Amino acid sequence: AREGGEIFGVPVEGSGLSWIRYQNGVEGLLATGGTALQHCQNRLVGTEGVLEVGGKENPLRVFTKGKWESPGLDDVVAHKDATVLSVLDLVDAVKTGREPELSGRKALAATELIFSTYESSRRRGKVTLPLDVDDSALLAMLEDGTMAL
Repeated sequence: AREGGEIFGVPVEGSGLSWIRYQNGVEGLLATGGTALQHCQNRLVGTEGVLEVGGKENPLRVFTKGKWESPGLDDVVAHKDATVLSVLDLVDAVKTGREPELSGRKALAATELIFSTYESSRRRGKVTLPLDVDDSALLAMLEDGTMAL
């Protein structure tokens, strides 16, 4: 939790690292803070290549067939503002009856992964979802001195 801070008055970690295995066998590595990826916000590694999203120089990079490419997004994304894009997606989701990309269900699932990372640190081991605790392991460890900001 060193070099952590506060968001909305609640302590947050400075960095985190989680290895996630989904029921279908897909695995993911979630790295934040000081352990974050150097050139992008998200890196997806598949059997046929790599996709990097959110880079400082290139918002999208694709590695296939032994080379990196940076396809332009101007034809795909008209707005650069994430808030505008999320509202447009919500409007489209209501019109078409699909789940929005920023749905409450997805937000809850992402939050459970974050709190599971804290719980895994407290247990010093694997955590199986659904999460079966009713407190914040991070706040508990800060309070009892196991961890410090």
